Amino acid sequence: MERTLRQRIKTIKEIKNQHGITITKIQDIVSDHGGYVSPRTMYDIFAEGSEDKNFHYQSIAPIYEALIDVYGDDYTSDDVAALKQMLKDRNRQIDDLLIQLESKSEDFEKRLTIYEERKNAYERSISLLEKQLDQLDRLLFDRDRMLQQLLDAHLGSVAIKAEEAEEFEEVEKVEICQ
Repeated sequence: MERTLRQRIKTIKEIKNQHGITITKIQDIVSDHGGYVSPRTMYDIFAEGSEDKNFHYQSIAPIYEALIDVYGDDYTSDDVAALKQMLKDRNRQIDDLLIQLESKSEDFEKRLTIYEERKNAYERSISLLEKQLDQLDRLLFDRDRMLQQLLDAHLGSVAIKAEEAEEFEEVEKVEICQ
């Protein structure tokens, strides 16, 4: 594409020099053909050595089309070949970008599948851990209940022994007193 733009800049410079037209006149011709290029860009394009500078296609195209329309189409065969080459280059770039997009899409789908599998595995692990926690809570509750029963039984037996001991002491007191 750069080669095409450089060729177009050379072509419009040749037309300007061959027909002795000024930049102001070129601006008027471009305007009459419905285009616009800023005066600063226009002066930059016609400056010495501008073929080696980078210009946007949109800056050069209106000038080129207007001058070719007004001063002849002696340069269209080169232009058609350059445009065909530019079109091939663009199509190749588009194909490359589509391949990259497909590759990225496939990679994204693979990663998404892996992440979904991991997520499901984590959710299963969390579910199992929740069940284990529930089971542990039940076991702890049963243990606490059994400890309470054991404590109650122990305290009950201690109370009974204390009552028996009091009765025994009373019986002894009664026997001693007699």
